Amino acid sequence: LNDVSLPKSITNLDGRPIPKIIHFIVQSECLPTEVANAHTKHWETISDHSILYHDQITIDKYMAQPRKDFPAAAEKYKCALDPLAKMDLAKLMLLWDNGGVVVDFGHITGPAFQNGTFISDTDECMFEVDADLDVNPRFIACKPRHSALYAAIVKFLTVPFVDYTPLFPYTKQTRSLTIGSVRSFMTMDNKSEGEGRKGDFQKERGHFEGDWIVLINATAIDGDLFTSLPMKDGTLNETRLRLVPKQEQVQCNAILRNDSYKVDIEGLLDLVEYGKENSTCPHFLHYIGSNFNERSIIEGRKIPKFVHMTSKSRCFAKEFVDAIGAWRFEDYSIFIHDDATVDKFMSREWPEFPLLQEARSCIATGAGLADLWRYMIIWEYGGIYTDIDNRPGPLFRNGSIITDDTDSFFDVDGMGGFPSQYFFVASPHHPVTYHMVQHAINRLMDVTSIGNQNVPFVTGPAAVKCGVLSTINNAYPKMGFYTGLNNRTITVVGDRRRKPVGSLYLLRSNIPDKKNIIKRMGMLHHSKEGNLNGRRKYKLHSCLHENYHNLKNSTV
Repeated sequence: LNDVSLPKSITNLDGRPIPKIIHFIVQSECLPTEVANAHTKHWETISDHSILYHDQITIDKYMAQPRKDFPAAAEKYKCALDPLAKMDLAKLMLLWDNGGVVVDFGHITGPAFQNGTFISDTDECMFEVDADLDVNPRFIACKPRHSALYAAIVKFLTVPFVDYTPLFPYTKQTRSLTIGSVRSFMTMDNKSEGEGRKGDFQKERGHFEGDWIVLINATAIDGDLFTSLPMKDGTLNETRLRLVPKQEQVQCNAILRNDSYKVDIEGLLDLVEYGKENSTCPHFLHYIGSNFNERSIIEGRKIPKFVHMTSKSRCFAKEFVDAIGAWRFEDYSIFIHDDATVDKFMSREWPEFPLLQEARSCIATGAGLADLWRYMIIWEYGGIYTDIDNRPGPLFRNGSIITDDTDSFFDVDGMGGFPSQYFFVASPHHPVTYHMVQHAINRLMDVTSIGNQNVPFVTGPAAVKCGVLSTINNAYPKMGFYTGLNNRTITVVGDRRRKPVGSLYLLRSNIPDKKNIIKRMGMLHHSKEGNLNGRRKYKLHSCLHENYHNLKNSTV
């Protein structure tokens, strides 16, 4: 296969958004003669377009380059578990940087493609859809830096099936949802060619972030856009990108294979400013600082004897002092993380969570931030997380129910029937907390209105449920012991149908007149919060909008 490179005066016409460049990604430019001849016979009839072939060596080198706009792209590409996922991410990056047309190899032009004139001189981005409006990712045409490409790339960098989780294969449906993710954010124009109803239109225009998008209904147009090039299965597989060798795949999975259970205690003590806290409080509140016990870290024990809590400050009403004091078990450390500590922790560099800061910009309430923080603090340091108004129940046995071999421990939520988000226990770097973080980030990036987001659905219990699902393939586990991803385990207690059993492990919201007390402490329920840095009141746009404009306005 040989490139056909035309001068820019032909491919990049003044005023035409989409360059006349057709990109193909192939494993090798050396293919059986009959396949190569049949392919070029059709595509080289489009005489006013450059045709560029990107082989595995070229694409691997291109995708490995460090980027400031999408720093996670290199690792996601390298560690993709499916050849199609690898190719699709590379296609999107090629279009983001260069613009043009990408077509899956193995397709040749049909009569509806009209030798490329199907794409007009005013079109900015074009997707093919079926009668159900699902995107067919075999063909995309876009100008460089189009907002639809940004949406699709961000989706790739957040979804779990691209890298570490074999429970979510890269199917036709997930491929369509990922590349076509912008469709849920589009505002459709009233002008459509055809009836304009679902399944009936031929072309429909919409816009996103000021960029125009055309949806082509392949089932309603005259003739086919593309037809398949006859190839044997073996030849087709030879055109697809190879995955990294198994020995390198181990490196890709290193994040979730960290089973050393070691804790960076110096980093944790520095984080909470242990021994340096300012203990000044208003006269009606009481100061509670962190308390470190050296016996809380035991060689060979999976979960350190830590209890982590968070609050706006370390100044508490007496009722909360009593609740927090109930967690002072023998040989346990208690760490109180106030707003400043949470921000300091979240502002670190997190290579395992590459879109964390983008997601943080879409959190509208302190409750949403506390949700994401709790998953991350247990991911990093391990231990018990509990809300400050919880008390341990009698069956928790002063923490002794967590043995040296316990890897993670969840109480079933009495309302939803899935593992609770207000209390959970895990070892450092357990896959379940990794996935809880990733699902919270993914859900934040999908938010359509930052100020009006449903916090429990975005960062709260739903993220925990999905994290557990990703780890043991069960979102509603009953009381028992489960082995999941990388042979890491989850212990579940409590039962939705028998609430008294659950309450024996954990006593929820055991503080009378809590609403008025937390007001005195300067805290509000997430539904009553004013705003977090102005986001709840003023930011009613989507998270994609927020970050796309942040990127456009940056120096990247």
